[in-house]
Amino acid sequence: MKKMLKTLLSVIFVLLMAGTFLTTGCATSSQLKALQAQVDTATQKADEAMAAAEAAKAKANDCSTSSAQSAKEAKMAADRAEAAANKAEAVFMQRMKK
Repeated sequence: MKKMLKTLLSVIFVLLMAGTFLTTGCATSSQLKALQAQVDTATQKADEAMAAAEAAKAKANDCSTSSAQSAKEAKMAADRAEAAANKAEAVFMQRMKK
């Protein structure tokens, strides 16, 4: 009798646990749809952020290239100015000797 009571209580316990799991343990289809919508939104935002990052990287590369070109042009202009100053000084010195 005791063994049968234990078995019956075990079966009732297992059925109660299964019922609890079935009613609270699983997500409903509306919860799954809401979660999917959140995942889709997050994915879209991540894609937009990646596109913006790529555009910023391309613009930074362009700016870097144009900065290097500008620096090269500035150095060439400074060299020309120095050469012109040296030439002007030479002319001045020649005139001073006369």
